[in-house]
Amino acid sequence: MAAHLRTLRGASGRAAALPGRGRAVTAARTDAREILSTIGPHVAVAQRLSAALSRYARAYDEHAHRANDLIEQIESAHAAWLTLNAASDEAGRGALAAAEGDDPVVAQAAEELATDLIRDRRRAEEELDDLWTRYEFHFGAWDEAYDTAVRALGESAGVNLSHESRDLLQDLLAADSPQEVLALWLLHPELQEELIDADPAALGALDGLPAAVRVHANQRSAAAWIEEALTEREREPDGSERAAFLAKEIAYLRKVEHGGVQLYLYDRDFSRIVEVVGDLRVAPTHVLTYVPGTFTSLASFYSGDVQQVATSLVDKVPGTLAFVYKDGEFPGEDSEAGGVNPMRIGEANDHDRAVEAGRQLARFEAGMRADPATGAAEQDALGHSWGLANVTSAEVAGAEFDKVISLSGAGMPPEWSPDPDTAYADLSYRDLLQEGQHMGLVWDGNNPRSHPAFEHGGYYLGPDDAVLDQEEASSLVGPTVNVSPEYIRVLTENHSLIATDDPDNRRALRDMQRLVKK
Repeated sequence: MAAHLRTLRGASGRAAALPGRGRAVTAARTDAREILSTIGPHVAVAQRLSAALSRYARAYDEHAHRANDLIEQIESAHAAWLTLNAASDEAGRGALAAAEGDDPVVAQAAEELATDLIRDRRRAEEELDDLWTRYEFHFGAWDEAYDTAVRALGESAGVNLSHESRDLLQDLLAADSPQEVLALWLLHPELQEELIDADPAALGALDGLPAAVRVHANQRSAAAWIEEALTEREREPDGSERAAFLAKEIAYLRKVEHGGVQLYLYDRDFSRIVEVVGDLRVAPTHVLTYVPGTFTSLASFYSGDVQQVATSLVDKVPGTLAFVYKDGEFPGEDSEAGGVNPMRIGEANDHDRAVEAGRQLARFEAGMRADPATGAAEQDALGHSWGLANVTSAEVAGAEFDKVISLSGAGMPPEWSPDPDTAYADLSYRDLLQEGQHMGLVWDGNNPRSHPAFEHGGYYLGPDDAVLDQEEASSLVGPTVNVSPEYIRVLTENHSLIATDDPDNRRALRDMQRLVKK
């Protein structure tokens, strides 16, 4: 059972990250993403079942086999002891009889034989006792592992819940829509805390529950996530990239555990994370969905890099709540070490992958907005770089926004068309992506600055734009390509600058604030 559960989850995750294009691979990725999204709460239960069974399986392999092997050895040792016991008794009687005779040589030999057999019997007895001690140790450990597994399985099955809570949990997990989940949840306020105590992992991933409930549940789950990361960290060699990544994860999750970070979603195995920025105790007037760009990894959240714009807007625009969103691997991400995988950069220009990601984002929006506290607010989306392709693909999948703000956004899928009820804007510096767009290399030229739906002014002036203006720097779009390393550096840094709270980005941040307030 544990193997099948791991196979289902692992296969879905691998399928969701399959490279390539075409109907078959696209359909496989789409189905896998839907599985990961819809069975998230069920997987939380399944993971506990799998973990309990895996622990028992390890104990069985380590102790049960040895205990069973020892039974055969005990039987053999016991038979040997019985033989020696009978022989030593017989030799002892023979030695006594020989001692009463007249032949000292015979008496001496009989005594030595009896002594040797008694010594052998004692050794056999000691070996038998040792085998029994070892058997009792392994059988006891096996028996304890069995009891532990039974308790764990019972807890996963909800045996510690009241009948009412167990029924409600089953109904929540079986609900067909986020709206049905919310209705069931609100119908039983007296059972809510008991359910969170019993199954925080499942509730922390359940679409339809209010954001505050999911954040609370995921805070309760943080200790278990930390334990997983610590266990993995112990197996990693010091100084490895993975070890450094895990250290950052542990530090971040400790903030979650203590309430300093609010997680709406977290799945460390499949690079899924949504962080909430803002006060969940107050009904918001503006809800922002912020989607970062290419190369974004879990480590980007651990370091605080991708939360900068959302945090700035929440601080500067009263009544704002932000969801910083990443559901699955992003283009160019190295999910193992939390860095960059340049071999995957082409995914940022992959239509099918963006459309699949858009469907996932649309599902997130539906789940988040099921709660009237967040659903009644103005809904704005900000997409940096590839994040805009994710946002506009979500519109294709049915998501609706009041405003879409492109932060040097990559592009839109060809089937996208602007919603007449949505305001669109682009804010950008002269950067590497803009140069690629001028050459028609990005999203076949379907980019924010070339589309009339997106309002925009001129490019912002970056701190080192003088380098770009130097005649010798030339341009990527001239008749000949003459590019200095400094030119590339400035273009790259400008592309990142638009998504930061750096003082050099203050003009763009003020315009973001103005657009959100508008």
